[in-house]
Amino acid sequence: MPDKERPVYDRVRCSHCEGAGCLYCDKTGYVLVRSPATICRHCEGECCIYCGFTGWAGLKGKYDE
Repeated sequence: MPDKERPVYDRVRCSHCEGAGCLYCDKTGYVLVRSPATICRHCEGECCIYCGFTGWAGLKGKYDE
């Protein structure tokens, strides 16, 4: 059985706190998003429920590999 192709993630600065650290980025100032990093199309980087309040599309979930 072949291995599933794992997505590649980019480390980007959280738009909610601008790198200062907040609840949405686990107080690191950065989040992992699928490569290539893309601004959220719903809020254009202004943070909304669709991007987990980070401003980025393709946010890596807690249980994603």
